[in-house]
Amino acid sequence: MKRSVVLAVALLAAASARSAEKPLTLVAFGDSTTAPRGSLTVYATLLQEQLAAKDRALNVINAGVGGNTTAMARARFEKDVLARQPDIVVIQFGINDATVDVWKKPPATRSRVPLAVFEKNLREFCATLKGRGARVVLMTPNPLRWTPKLKELYGQPPYKVDDADGFSVVLRDYAGAVRRLAREENVGLVDVFAAFMAKPSPDALLLDGMHPNERGHRIVADLLIERLVTEMPQFTKKPFVRWNESGPDVFLNPRCTDITHDTPHATVLGPALAKLDGGAVMSVYSAPNSYGSPPGTTYIAYRITRDGGKSWEAEREITRHADCQASHATVLRTRDGVIRVFYLGFKKHEWKDGNPTANEQSDVWTILSADGGRTWTNRQMIFKGYSGATNGACESRDGHIVVPFSHYVSNPGRLNARTSVSSDGGRTWRLGNAIDIGGAGDHEGALEPAVIELKDGRLWMLIRTSRSQFWESFSTDGGLTWSAATPTAIESAHAPGHLARLADGRLALVWNPKRTGRRELHAALSEDDGRTWSPSLVVAKGSQVTYPFVMEHQPGELWIGIMDVHGGWGKAPRARHVKLAERAILDVGK
Repeated sequence: MKRSVVLAVALLAAASARSAEKPLTLVAFGDSTTAPRGSLTVYATLLQEQLAAKDRALNVINAGVGGNTTAMARARFEKDVLARQPDIVVIQFGINDATVDVWKKPPATRSRVPLAVFEKNLREFCATLKGRGARVVLMTPNPLRWTPKLKELYGQPPYKVDDADGFSVVLRDYAGAVRRLAREENVGLVDVFAAFMAKPSPDALLLDGMHPNERGHRIVADLLIERLVTEMPQFTKKPFVRWNESGPDVFLNPRCTDITHDTPHATVLGPALAKLDGGAVMSVYSAPNSYGSPPGTTYIAYRITRDGGKSWEAEREITRHADCQASHATVLRTRDGVIRVFYLGFKKHEWKDGNPTANEQSDVWTILSADGGRTWTNRQMIFKGYSGATNGACESRDGHIVVPFSHYVSNPGRLNARTSVSSDGGRTWRLGNAIDIGGAGDHEGALEPAVIELKDGRLWMLIRTSRSQFWESFSTDGGLTWSAATPTAIESAHAPGHLARLADGRLALVWNPKRTGRRELHAALSEDDGRTWSPSLVVAKGSQVTYPFVMEHQPGELWIGIMDVHGGWGKAPRARHVKLAERAILDVGK
């Protein structure tokens, strides 16, 4: 008898162990609003990243298929859902079912799947799954919005082309059916339709008027995760995995703290930061307009935080020019405590026959403050010609102030990298030699370099190119003479990077890698002055998160400025700022 009890206990333990080894399986069953979509991070991926099962592994299966109606999905229900032996199934259909193909000849007059059939199909999915012990969460479809292409295809009754919500007139009934079914079948509900419509601009959540963009998918994922964790005790949220929204298009790494300052301006152009006395930090930028504004309307300004980015003092103007746009500022605080701001005096960008014209001009200027920003003096032009964005400055150990920039040359038109250097505290400036890597065309050649001093006293220039990698050049005389540029091993998109020396001796690099383009901003560390780099941390994601600035606020804490350019440079580029621990980068891959 005793042996039988022991054997039974052992068998139960073995069965329990086998059960614990089986992953908790969640299937996302739907159409193209569920299905994988290129490089877009869809809600099923976010569930896998952000959710965990408390006692075993979690397996999220994306069973979305583009173009599917519930009628089509019935044919694959057994193979794509039931055969996976799911514990939870999230179901989202409706857009394709509700669609009336008025573009056909002759035009269709009813939905692809009648509402009653749509309800019947969903009810059968729910009943079958519940009969097998699976939990079900129904999701309403997201609303639709007009685009020029959709108006061309669907701009006739029953759709209402003059109504912003007029492409959803049929879909509303299908969303209502999902809500009703969830009540009647006693299953979970996530009302995506209502959540999107509650936002100030549902259009901003969609890629093309139909499919959610990354922001939309993150809203869907957040709603789902909240529902699952609240109602199903087997789920928990993973720590440090939920990306946080900053503005309408940017998502920040969970280990970042958003310290972006508020502003009365749509445009804040320039992410540069400078550390002041007492732990204060100055943000320097141009406002209130972007490129193309009338001369004199754009000015250089700053704001200061004294509490680690929790609050920022009121904006103060530094300088403006009556004959140009003072724009795209950067900043350096030198060892003598002087704050030196560098910026563009943008007048005109004009090319003809493959070359910049004589009318093209965007000079590089500087201005300084010796009293913490209260007064600004000594405004000087340090380069006359056409320069692209300024990209930081550095002070060498021998006291040289080195300002990197790039400028256009002709025959063929291209950009050369260069420096303006002062060895007398900014009283006079000399130009270093031009660094020419060839190329032809606007935004070709050696662009928007960053400069840092290496441990051996050399200056290292890291140069933006269109050639899928940064190029580099070195100076041994404080920035006046530079070596011929050569390619580095750092793969990069056609965008600038920025460098900072940290208190522990490491270098920090923030940039856009080639593989992700400007959609992701990465940060990495180097212990050997840039010869090798740590695995990179994705700091931010968006349609354009680029033109970074990095500084160390206190040992081990990095502050990073980011340009959010989702609307394009000519509309309302917006500087954003985050802080994160150096440790977060070192922990990548661990």
